[in-house]
Amino acid sequence: MTRPAANSAPPFFEWDTSICEKGLRTTEMSERGWWFIRTRWNATALCFLGALWSVLPPLEATPRFVIDYRFFLVVGVLLAASNLLYANMAKYLIIGQPSKKRLCRFLSLQVLTDYFNLSILTYGLGGIETPIMILFLPHIILLTLFFSRSYSFVMTWVGIFFASLPILLEYMGWVPIVSIFDILHKTNGISSNLVITSSYILGITAAFLICWYLVGDITAILLTRERQLEEAFNRLQLLDHEKSQITLRATHELKAPFAAIKSYVYTLRDGYCGVLPDKAQQVIERIGDRCDLLMEKISDIIHLSNLRTATPANAGLTENDLAAVVLKEVEDARLIGKPRRVEVLLPADPLPCPIMASREHLSTMISNLLRNAVNYSNPDGVVEVTLEPLEQEVVLKIRDHGIGIPEEHLDKIFEEHFRSNNAVRFNPNSSGMGLALVQEIVRLHDGTIQVSSQLGAGSCFTVTLPRLPNPSKRGDEHGQNSDHR
Repeated sequence: MTRPAANSAPPFFEWDTSICEKGLRTTEMSERGWWFIRTRWNATALCFLGALWSVLPPLEATPRFVIDYRFFLVVGVLLAASNLLYANMAKYLIIGQPSKKRLCRFLSLQVLTDYFNLSILTYGLGGIETPIMILFLPHIILLTLFFSRSYSFVMTWVGIFFASLPILLEYMGWVPIVSIFDILHKTNGISSNLVITSSYILGITAAFLICWYLVGDITAILLTRERQLEEAFNRLQLLDHEKSQITLRATHELKAPFAAIKSYVYTLRDGYCGVLPDKAQQVIERIGDRCDLLMEKISDIIHLSNLRTATPANAGLTENDLAAVVLKEVEDARLIGKPRRVEVLLPADPLPCPIMASREHLSTMISNLLRNAVNYSNPDGVVEVTLEPLEQEVVLKIRDHGIGIPEEHLDKIFEEHFRSNNAVRFNPNSSGMGLALVQEIVRLHDGTIQVSSQLGAGSCFTVTLPRLPNPSKRGDEHGQNSDHR
């Protein structure tokens, strides 16, 4: 027996995933499956409203249409019943890890059901007398978006068949002729006329195929552009990763030489090589300050790179009391603010706030926020710290009344090395890495950070972190569980 070639194409109707557009992801198809179901409920409601409207007496100013309410009612019931079935199927097909093959089958089955219901509705509303067949076009468009070009072409012809079926059956006399205007005129002049019937069917065919062709071309262009953008994005991500690795390696290589330079500078500054002239001493002091700033930047870059690759699993998260960390960092911030008489206020004895966190990372986050609040406050300013334990989260707010942040820069302040112009003028020695570190620490702890600011009036940073239950509550739960053992 000959083994089939590995690259041979599968039979068309084996429901291989190739019938789906390769540009569509499984999650997108799942969302559109739910969209079909939600939209069908709206169509069901419209059918029932149409049935109600059909039995109501017409107003004097409106023309009288002869519409059998049973067509609306039957289609509404069929839509509701099928939608209940599809909603139940969707729970197993869409939720969790859906199979693309099953999703393709699921979406196609829904379209075929809609074709059948639309065909009944077309017949009940007079077919050739009303533009109800235009409702087939959205399905043609969606099929072209969902599936491959060849499969959507086949399904377009299926739609043409269902749209033409009522007219063909009436012309052949297999079903009674239905008219919403004048049954005699339609029987004698329209449904019995081969030219009118065939012309209408040809018009439907042309309209459906033109719709399929135009939407297919646009979809193909969009999918090509999407793939190009995705490839470009992946390349940019790779380049960004390589840049970060190069930066990290270079930073590590610079750390040791700068440490050596710093030690020599301090040796000269402290007089171990003899007394220096006043001007030389001033120069040495400035070199030492620059070395301290560069060492701080190097440490921040390494710290930020490590945080970006960290996950909660490898970050060493343990149970910590956020209130205790805040108290310690507030004391340190008060010492920093003393030379400029900046006061850091915290309500006495904040309630315990147990969270899963790395104590070291928490200290870094709170320290950076408090240092910024103190450093960008005016002399004799006030920094307000509040810690609010809620039922499921802890909210930390740090508000200053300093220089503030320009509104156009609020979305950039968490970028590394970014500093607004007024911040540079007020404090030229900052590394510009603090808020980037803060954002990564918040992300690592599954929290959120928000900022509000007004230029010249100060800023407020709000950090929200998930909270653990109180120890006493956990102890009660543990005791209850022990009693049930």
